[in-house]
Amino acid sequence: MPSPHIALLIEPGSTPSSVMTTLDMINIARRYPQAAECQVDLLSSMGGATELAAAVRVETQAMPASLARYAAVILPGFFADDVASLTLQLQTLWQPAMARLRTVRPGTLVAASCYGTFVLAESGLLDGRHATTTWWLQAAFRQRYPAIHLDADRVLVDDGNAITAGAMTAHTDLSLHMLRRLFGAALARHVGGIMLVDGARTSQRPFMALQRHFADPLIQEAADWMAQRCTTPVSTQDLAAALHVSYRTLHRRFSAAAGMPPLTYLQELRVEHAKELLEDSRLSLEQIVERIGYSDVSAFRRLFSRTAGLSPAQYRQRFKRTL
Repeated sequence: MPSPHIALLIEPGSTPSSVMTTLDMINIARRYPQAAECQVDLLSSMGGATELAAAVRVETQAMPASLARYAAVILPGFFADDVASLTLQLQTLWQPAMARLRTVRPGTLVAASCYGTFVLAESGLLDGRHATTTWWLQAAFRQRYPAIHLDADRVLVDDGNAITAGAMTAHTDLSLHMLRRLFGAALARHVGGIMLVDGARTSQRPFMALQRHFADPLIQEAADWMAQRCTTPVSTQDLAAALHVSYRTLHRRFSAAAGMPPLTYLQELRVEHAKELLEDSRLSLEQIVERIGYSDVSAFRRLFSRTAGLSPAQYRQRFKRTL
């Protein structure tokens, strides 16, 4: 059986780490008999030297009219300053890749990470499937692609022949998983061992940060008010009174802007403060809970675990700084 032929689709601004991680893993995989003849084509719409970042250029081939010959197609992440910049690139730079993605054969593995998941979504190949994306653009992804079942907590989602991964370094998990699908678990373990990666991360949640800036002046004022008082026992009714609006109006506008009601936002602010104290201090959980305005340690432990995806003890073990 011929070894799988892989296409890696890139354009100017693709993240160098994603591109090189894929190439490094495939080069290591070729040391083993089952992948010795594996071929990977680095493709771009224009072909030739393609600039990924300042002083980082790679040689590419021009994309063929069809990707039907490939057993797997991989899309790395790319750089975009904001949603507007991302949208512009989807409408221009990445249009050729989207058109080629629609030419893959049924059963071809298609994979994307970070902003590359938006390109794969635009092609329509994720419709009706489960997927993940970079966590800080999950709201934009949901709004743009309602036909896709998004689980942005997940680092990697495998839905048959469509594989997606989350933010930036999740491309490492994606590349390793692609090797597992193409060549088997044993080869993936060998490659992972050489690169000191195991693909064991399951959640982006421990790395998520709470949105602090909003275009709606009322919501920005509400977020600032809660941030200044998140260590004291205040209520969302206090917030509405301070802003001179009804709670119903505040709840509706805040939920639309932040993707969560004010009470949930206040709780997550407290979790964010607890994260800082777990990372930077030797305070016990009981002392931390007291500092952030809670009285029930068990209830806060449950809230923290649900929000951060790790227990407070697990979070401290993983992220504590040397004191």
